[in-house]
Amino acid sequence: MNVPRFWARSTADVRNKDGRSLELAAWGWSSNDRSEAEAKARERLARLRSRVEHGLELSHGYAYAERPLREEIVEELRAPRGEVVGVVTRNGYGSLVLNADRAMFVDVDLPRASFASRFGAWFGVARHRPEAETLARLKTVLASVSGSSFRIYRTAAGFRVLATDPVFKPGSAEAETLMTQFDADPAFVRLCRAQESFRARLTPKPWRCGCERPAVRFPREHAHDEERFSEWLQRYDKACDAKATCRVVEEVAWRRSTRMWHRS
Repeated sequence: MNVPRFWARSTADVRNKDGRSLELAAWGWSSNDRSEAEAKARERLARLRSRVEHGLELSHGYAYAERPLREEIVEELRAPRGEVVGVVTRNGYGSLVLNADRAMFVDVDLPRASFASRFGAWFGVARHRPEAETLARLKTVLASVSGSSFRIYRTAAGFRVLATDPVFKPGSAEAETLMTQFDADPAFVRLCRAQESFRARLTPKPWRCGCERPAVRFPREHAHDEERFSEWLQRYDKACDAKATCRVVEEVAWRRSTRMWHRS
């Protein structure tokens, strides 16, 4: 899995071709040590500086799925032989996320009803049923994968599918074909490939349980940042006490060449 433990930032003031001063910042990362992360940050900053000095445009926003996500590692999950098979991280807005090297998770959002379907519902015309239609489509896709077992969960935005058997490799043709058939977010597919892991959020988004986002992001470089984050974490954990991220809806398993659906 490509989930770096060490992060470092490098900054510099540089003038562009028009003489305007810009403050540049670049993050570097490493799974080995901080010095390697610092070296990578300086290398990436040098490339940014070169682009500015040559009058080239800089990318705006976070290059989602083009580099690892800057997330704090909270826990490592190990197999009986000791190898790391999963990592729990805390994402940018504070939720815990499971990154798994073989257990495939796929989130599938419900489509928004069109104005025409909502308008028709007001006058008794056949109602748009995105939840039922999406679930039926997921079942059809899963039914085509013989010799397998899947579990379907309901989330706030739609459904989550977990492959319980067999395991899939992130970035493999088999995994990405299945994710595409689910209509998974293409950015999510690219991220799984870049991080060499599948992702599933374990705790609610802060605003869904009445809590604000953390004021500071990882890595927290100063003692007062750690204090502010610790205070936020206490509020967030308390707000999550009575909340769930998803619930089991159905399970599909193939046994002795017979497809069997199980409903919870």
